[in-house]
Amino acid sequence: MLHEIKGSTVTLDDVASLVLASAAAARAFAPDVRAGTRRLLRAGVRLGAESLIAQHQPAVRPDAARLDEAGGSR
Repeated sequence: MLHEIKGSTVTLDDVASLVLASAAAARAFAPDVRAGTRRLLRAGVRLGAESLIAQHQPAVRPDAARLDEAGGSR
């Protein structure tokens, strides 16, 4: 007997069966959870990349603009 709650007892067999049932449920649902997590992460990366592309403005070097205006080249 591990624990008593008002007349009901929890035995080692009860704990063992609970642990085994939890392990079986985790093993059964782990692939689905893993696939769902990957899918959410991919969607987040895709949205992040789209927002970065939308915000991207090419950097212009000031010396390159002056060379173009002067007609000079290197």
